[in-house]
Amino acid sequence: MRSRLGNHRRLARADGSFAFAMALASVVYGNGARVPVAQLHHFLGIRITVLNAAFAGLFILVWAYCFEMLGLYRSEQIGILGKLWRIAVGCGVMSAVLLLYLEIARTTGPTARITLLFFSCAVLYELLRVWGSQWIAARDPQLVVILGSGKRAARAWLEIRTRHNGTVKVVGFVDNRPKSEMTVDVAALHLGTIDELGELLLRNVVDELLVAVPMKSCYDMAQKAIEIAERVGVRVVYMQNMDITAFQQSAFRSLELFSEPVPFHEDYVAAQAVKRFVDIVGSLVGLCLLSPLFLVIALAVKATSKGPIFFAQDRFGHRRRLFRMYKFRSMVHNAPELMAQLETQNEASGPIFKIRRDPRITPLGRLLRASSLDELPQLWNVLIGNMSLVGPRPMSVRDVLLFSEATLMRRFTVKPGITGLWQVSGRSALGFEKWIEMDFNYIDSWSLALDFRILARTVRAVLKGTGAV
Repeated sequence: MRSRLGNHRRLARADGSFAFAMALASVVYGNGARVPVAQLHHFLGIRITVLNAAFAGLFILVWAYCFEMLGLYRSEQIGILGKLWRIAVGCGVMSAVLLLYLEIARTTGPTARITLLFFSCAVLYELLRVWGSQWIAARDPQLVVILGSGKRAARAWLEIRTRHNGTVKVVGFVDNRPKSEMTVDVAALHLGTIDELGELLLRNVVDELLVAVPMKSCYDMAQKAIEIAERVGVRVVYMQNMDITAFQQSAFRSLELFSEPVPFHEDYVAAQAVKRFVDIVGSLVGLCLLSPLFLVIALAVKATSKGPIFFAQDRFGHRRRLFRMYKFRSMVHNAPELMAQLETQNEASGPIFKIRRDPRITPLGRLLRASSLDELPQLWNVLIGNMSLVGPRPMSVRDVLLFSEATLMRRFTVKPGITGLWQVSGRSALGFEKWIEMDFNYIDSWSLALDFRILARTVRAVLKGTGAV
């Protein structure tokens, strides 16, 4: 549920900022007909007054508050007419705010035309944003396991089905009660007991654990479930109006039906935004500057061995979602089929597969791997948001299915990267346990400075071919 059930302030402020930009554009366009083209640059060059700046800030705040109160940043299911009505009301209120300011500021321009233009643009924008965000959320719903099977759990399930249907999906219920004491529909989705929760989280994709049991009578069970979820990296969400004194009630805030931990610090959120900006710019620059090298490698791969230029494979990414990862092909075209015959020669510890002299690798492939040039197509994965420049390496389905500990799933709480601590610290020369330890160290101590240090070390590691296979 995360930000979909609350914590919408950042989205609201960004939305308000864009709305103010539309208001400003409406003023400029509305005055365009009465301002000669030759003098338009003088009009646009008008100094920003204290009043204008104050109005900009007030407009953004009022927009955010208004649309938040109308529920247009929540994932709850609202009928088409209901959405249209709320959007029209919100845009109408903000159009009235803009008109009032234009009158107070004694604007000589066509205020009625400017206001109508802004209202039309705002309604169209909000329609696109609301339905677009709902469509995106429906493609990747939050997967929730409910702790409990009584009235609280049933109520939570009902709320999810009626208000968040399509954007939140209940995987099932976990409780120590026998099925005979549960309602038929809840019993049909019973996944197991608390003792089985760790295995359940290991074998199923789960985003959140919704605690829906009375704390006074089920404290020990809830505490155990919460500890397991936190070790795995699954977010814990609490039912509203529960006795959570034992869990430091001051650390939580109530949000509609649910209450959840205080969100990440604003500095962390801002740093993550910068990280994504660096990913976009870095991948775009890399793809543009390296396009001649891409062409050379593509021709070389095609000319030296049979098969496609790119190797595409499903990998587990952020929140254990599968995505298609791309590399320049460095093995023979039927390498996946030959892998089963080589399992007994695996030299790596843990669930990963590594053979130093893998017979499936082509001569050109050895060169590409030693120089890490085979990884360059992943810049596309970074650009579209599947990966980051820096992060834990994305793992194959085969490797993840061989995980034996639920705590290993914590590595999927961040986006995978092209490079990371593992790559700059020896890569294949390191065992699986050391690899996972480095992934966890990265997650726990992440900062922008750490990312930049890893990028700098990556250049040196690639030039030396450190740990390449």
